[in-house]
Amino acid sequence: MSFESVLRQFALGFAGLLAGLLVGLCAGTHPSVAQSPGETGVTVGAGDALRVGGLVQADAVLGRDGATDGFRARSARLRLGGQAQGVSYVVQTDFASSSSNSPSSLLDAFLRVPLADRLRLRGGLFKTPYSAEFLAPRPRIRFAERARVVNALAPNRQAGVQLTGDLTPPASDAQVTATLGAFNGTRGLSTNDNDNLLYLARLSGSLPAGSGTLDLGASGGYSIDDGVTIPNTATSYSGTRALFQADAEYETERWLVAGALHAADLEHDGPTVPETQAQSPVGYYVTGGLNVHDRHQVLARVEGYAPDTPGASPDDQLVLGYNYDASSVFRVVVNYQASTEDLAEGFLTGRLQMAF
Repeated sequence: MSFESVLRQFALGFAGLLAGLLVGLCAGTHPSVAQSPGETGVTVGAGDALRVGGLVQADAVLGRDGATDGFRARSARLRLGGQAQGVSYVVQTDFASSSSNSPSSLLDAFLRVPLADRLRLRGGLFKTPYSAEFLAPRPRIRFAERARVVNALAPNRQAGVQLTGDLTPPASDAQVTATLGAFNGTRGLSTNDNDNLLYLARLSGSLPAGSGTLDLGASGGYSIDDGVTIPNTATSYSGTRALFQADAEYETERWLVAGALHAADLEHDGPTVPETQAQSPVGYYVTGGLNVHDRHQVLARVEGYAPDTPGASPDDQLVLGYNYDASSVFRVVVNYQASTEDLAEGFLTGRLQMAF
């Protein structure tokens, strides 16, 4: 039997095992919730002026079309942060992200200033307020990678400012937060592409519901662009961009369900387009998870993304996952991902992660 056949049988067996666990272990004793690695860091010296954190993710990828089997350093991050006289700061780098397409390894560099008891101002380079999955720190995302629609349409990290306010009183069981931001419209350290800005708004809330917690959120954005890149959608986009998304998640001690819808309206109007053309990418994901034992979690995600480009067709994907939180800083991740049209032709991702 060839290596490819062995790999395929292993992948199918692993996929079947996870599916069986997800369906068959819904009954039984309730395990403790696994501790997800965080980004709190380690205090250096006295006080809170400096905290140091880090993230290392080592991956093995097997059976992926168009790529050779092998290993890679997915992330190698160093995070510095702290607080002095009420003003906090964060500087974060990822040495594994530097390439010819992205020569800078700087991810974040921002200040956060309290303007009032429940109002905060942030300025610098940081994640734009768009999508719960995008805003989740990388060590805490449930799969090896975020859903394709999130990677494609979320405006990623950008230079700008944002204002965040808490809308509920401190004694309330529910928490509602509103965020407004203005950004360059171009990713990372790139300067603004024109005299227009990207404007984003997000409203999110969390409230107890039964034996768990319900989290809801919605985001919207608007910009006029001139030659920006929208991953997996447009290599050089000029025109008016409108973004919309909504997400929801319900999690208990034992299980979780989550989902999101994303859509964009792109009105092309640039020198390479003879007349205004419309493009309407749309995508979704639905996730289910189960804590099958202390520190062990199995997951399944169905996702789809249609970029609405000539020659592209929708391709729904199934991702099966297993997470083992060996400690508060060490995690093992195994994913199997395949098209729903051919579940046997998928690929495996294995990860060792250390985050503190």
